Amino acid sequence: MTARQRLTLSLADARRLLVRHHGRSAPLAAAIQRLGTIQFDPLAPLGTNPDLVLQSRVPGYRQGDWQEAAYRRRLLVDGWDKQASLIPPEQWWAQMPFHHWFARRWEQRGVDIGSPEAREILDQVEQRGPSTSLELGDQSSDPALRGSWYGPKRSRHLLKALWDSGRLMTHHRVNGRHAYDLPARVLPDGACTANVDEDDALEHLIVRRVQAVGLLRPTADAAVWFLPCRRAERDRIASRALDKGTLIELDVEGERYWATPESMACLDDVASSCATDRTMRFCAPLDPLMWDRRGISRVFGFDYVWEVYKPREQRRWGYYVLPVLWGDRFVARFDAQCRKGVLAIHAWHWEGDILPSRLPEGLPEALQRAAGDFLDYLDAERVVLPRGLGREARRAWQRAAK
Repeated sequence: MTARQRLTLSLADARRLLVRHHGRSAPLAAAIQRLGTIQFDPLAPLGTNPDLVLQSRVPGYRQGDWQEAAYRRRLLVDGWDKQASLIPPEQWWAQMPFHHWFARRWEQRGVDIGSPEAREILDQVEQRGPSTSLELGDQSSDPALRGSWYGPKRSRHLLKALWDSGRLMTHHRVNGRHAYDLPARVLPDGACTANVDEDDALEHLIVRRVQAVGLLRPTADAAVWFLPCRRAERDRIASRALDKGTLIELDVEGERYWATPESMACLDDVASSCATDRTMRFCAPLDPLMWDRRGISRVFGFDYVWEVYKPREQRRWGYYVLPVLWGDRFVARFDAQCRKGVLAIHAWHWEGDILPSRLPEGLPEALQRAAGDFLDYLDAERVVLPRGLGREARRAWQRAAK
């Protein structure tokens, strides 16, 4: 394959590529490297988003294992990608454009990361070691900051600015709260790289965004393509990657996509084909596979909307809804919550071409295996099932719970 070669794929090829890219089971470290970035979200009715992303890829994964991977093994560190994310520490150098961009934004808001107050916080961290916002800076409230996203304490705003600009990192979390430390004490030797070329860093961020998804439209929504540069600058940098062959341009039945050579190799991977053809997976709402929802609608014919921030009366599907992928098709979605060892499925919605009374051959068995793995992941001992499942699916869940 030569650089700048433009390939043509059918929608069926695109489905196969995405399923094989995301459906291959792997050890935790390998799954992290294949994705390159995992979006963080604190909502956790079924585990956090990193939990849900990894449980669908890593055999034997248990809720909370990502924290061991991040804060003890350092396979991941907290950073920024499309949103707050977990990234491999050796890729920290490419955060530089985000750090500069955030520093400018905070300065425009009147928060100076070079101020004496900021220096004092950095000195406190250097002397004390990992510390939370409850231990650092001035704890008094500023009336002018009441109602703001980060609360009324100036120190909270300054800590966030220092984190966004790379002056502080997350050493670990205490009940979800960041414990801040200096980058040199969090990152492995050599990861704090000076004199980074901004174009090189942006190219890495762009390629990594495509790598995470596997097959991504350049015209995907701005939220999918959030970067510390304008769209024209992104296209200039992406052109470099296309010339080098680290990105590949594709025509998928009339629409342009980008992929990486690694994800393209999935099309010829017989082993991954055998492993994913009849597998069922419960996907995270913020799984990289689901980022480009218009792309998913086009390739899979599956219209997914995450309704977690909608008022209850405006929700069609539910609060925290997981898509259900079976082979190369989405067959259902469900809204659920797990508390004290009980998985309560509030609603289960089959896709329109699935008859609950007569499920396709092989689907009940795939559901039972997926349900068993999901209950193990959650350490759930019991499941409460809704109406609308159908007899075969209900039996599959009941057998899995035993």
